[in-house]
Amino acid sequence: MSRLCKHIMGMVMHYAIITSLVCFFSTACSSSDSCTKDLSERGFSVSISKGMCFGACPVYTGTVYADGKIVYEGQTNTERKGTFSGKIPQAVLCSLVTEVQKNKLMTSREKYIDNVPDAPVTTITITDRGRTMVISYNMGSPEPLRELGSLMVTWTHENKNLKRGL
Repeated sequence: MSRLCKHIMGMVMHYAIITSLVCFFSTACSSSDSCTKDLSERGFSVSISKGMCFGACPVYTGTVYADGKIVYEGQTNTERKGTFSGKIPQAVLCSLVTEVQKNKLMTSREKYIDNVPDAPVTTITITDRGRTMVISYNMGSPEPLRELGSLMVTWTHENKNLKRGL
């Protein structure tokens, strides 16, 4: 293959990759826009609250609101104490909404509490369309609830981009 052919093939591949990425990201953006379109009107929010244990378990509350705003309050055994706030990208907000809807968490059982005295209780509160669902668990909970809890821990408790105050 001549040098010119190799150069042209390389350029074609380069543009094909760029075009594919643009299409992928524009599709992802448009789907997250539609996913989060009416959340404010619906009053959507998800909160996580971690309770105490006999040791040094972190105690905090974190909430993600319909507009992507995060409010975190570190109480005990946390790196940050007090109130912190920030914002999450629409795609992340969309993933929270999707987790709640896909796994029908608004119709979940309210408690998954095992008889383990030192296991801290995690409480997830979901508000959507005027309804609020409060789900508490410690050790044994369904995978979808653990996934939502993990997302909430990542974007509230572990989020280093939050700033002090509201």
